[in-house]
Amino acid sequence: ILAEGGEKMSKSKGNVVNPDEIVSRFGADTLRVYELFMGPFEQAISWSTDSLVGARRFLERVWRLRDKAQSTVHKDQTKHSTQNTRLKALLHQTVKKVSEDIEGMRFNTAVSALMILVNVMEKEERLARSDFEVLLRLLAPFAPHISEELWMRLGKRRSIHSEPWPLFDPEKAEAETTTIVVQVNGRVRGSFEAPRGEMQDNLAETAR
Repeated sequence: ILAEGGEKMSKSKGNVVNPDEIVSRFGADTLRVYELFMGPFEQAISWSTDSLVGARRFLERVWRLRDKAQSTVHKDQTKHSTQNTRLKALLHQTVKKVSEDIEGMRFNTAVSALMILVNVMEKEERLARSDFEVLLRLLAPFAPHISEELWMRLGKRRSIHSEPWPLFDPEKAEAETTTIVVQVNGRVRGSFEAPRGEMQDNLAETAR
């Protein structure tokens, strides 16, 4: 990590970031999420205190989702999983993405995937508690404190860090649409998006 302005951090230059001050001002989870989101580990990234605000706001948005999830609590959670097919597919895609990115140490893109999921969840009128729980379990390695706090506020007795990692359904993780490339006499003439599994005749008609 480089200092603000792109210079190398050095005590002699007085541009070293004091993590205690950052934690006191923004919180430990904000610092952790920001550091992981800054960029790939193999690249030199300039520190930006102002950019910490974005990580803080992301965690605040996760906190507000708690009210939306708790307002739809039912005795049998499995019967009330989200009916929104887009969110359901995105949830499985996010589990797949975050799982693979953690193994590949691509933490910045894993956090980005979580931000996209939160964006979609915010737009839902109703949010199944089970879906919110999956989000918290995915977030736990990146923001362990807020995840644990929200988990306990859902009435859980066991730590979220003792919970099994979420699993995804490969079929549900597939994108809802696919790109169809149109060729005429071996030359690409265009492309269009079509629902996955669309009938051949319908694809041919659209291509024409």
